[in-house]
Amino acid sequence: MTANAVNTPKSAVLEELTSEQQKEINQYAQKGNDEMDNANYVHAIDWFSKALEVVPEPKDKWEATGWLTASIGDAYFSLMDYEEGAGNLQRSYQIYGPEEANPFILLRLGQCYFHLGNEQKAKEYLLGAYMLEGKELFEDEQLYFDFLQSKVLL
Repeated sequence: MTANAVNTPKSAVLEELTSEQQKEINQYAQKGNDEMDNANYVHAIDWFSKALEVVPEPKDKWEATGWLTASIGDAYFSLMDYEEGAGNLQRSYQIYGPEEANPFILLRLGQCYFHLGNEQKAKEYLLGAYMLEGKELFEDEQLYFDFLQSKVLL
């Protein structure tokens, strides 16, 4: 599952990236995705961060920042750096807003908070992911589903 499959954020700038910017971002992001596929998470973070550098200021007004920070957060999660993972995923979540919440981002946020020992936030985000996508999202995430099920009646 990749973080790139997210909705358009409500706060996205109406202008579009130039074709050169979009091409450069996509090239870097593809290299990041390739590194993720090969479990080279540090290199993936480098490529996603390089793509993020191409996004114009203010960065948090662009859709690309939403999916790039989600991708960076996913890579940090894979490295078991849950603090950095949560920070990047939280940024992505704020860009998209709760109205445009993405189940993958909510799942990863909940997982990060679970590992950080913040049960309240873990429950909140995991429940949000469950409400949007159902049990299927937790197919390979039994630990987190069991935790959620222990906290709320599903």
